Amino acid sequence: MHGARTLAREDRSAAALYAPAVLAALLAALAGGVAWGLIVRTWNYELGFAAWGIGLLTGLAVLAATRGARGWPLQAIAVVCALLGILLGKYLAFIWVLQEGPDGLHISVFSSDAVDIFRNNLDLVFDWIDLVWVGFAVYSAWRTLRPEEPKPVRQTETGPPAA
Repeated sequence: MHGARTLAREDRSAAALYAPAVLAALLAALAGGVAWGLIVRTWNYELGFAAWGIGLLTGLAVLAATRGARGWPLQAIAVVCALLGILLGKYLAFIWVLQEGPDGLHISVFSSDAVDIFRNNLDLVFDWIDLVWVGFAVYSAWRTLRPEEPKPVRQTETGPPAA
C-alpha cells in the first residue's frame, strides 16, 4: 500500500507519533474526568455512560493527534488514559459530593486526606455496574484505534469492451 497516508505514517519516528498520542489522550481523559465529576456535583447523580464517553473521547483524541495512525501501542495508550480519566472522574465526584454533603467535609480536593478517604472507601465508590461501563470505555478506546482491514483489490477484466 503506497498511499500518501501510509507513507506519512511510516516516515514518523516513534517519539513523534507517541508523544502527541499520550498528550492528547491525557488531555481528553482529564477533560472527561473533570466533566464527569462536574456532572455528578451538579445533578447529584452519577451517569455511568460518562465512563463510556471518556473511552471514546480518548480514542478519538489519539486518532486525531496521530493523524489517523492506528495500532496496538496507540490502543494501549488510549485505554490506559481512559482508565485514568474514569478514576479521576470517580475521585472528583466522590470528593465533591462529600464537600457538599450534609456534614460538608472541609478538605482540599487534592490533599492527602482526600486521597486517603477515597482509597479507604473504594467499595462505596465502585460498584459492579461500573465494570460494565469501564468495559464499554475500554472497548471503545481499543476499537477506535484498531488497524484498518486491508481493502480487497478489484480485478479488472482485460478483454475487449462489450458492444
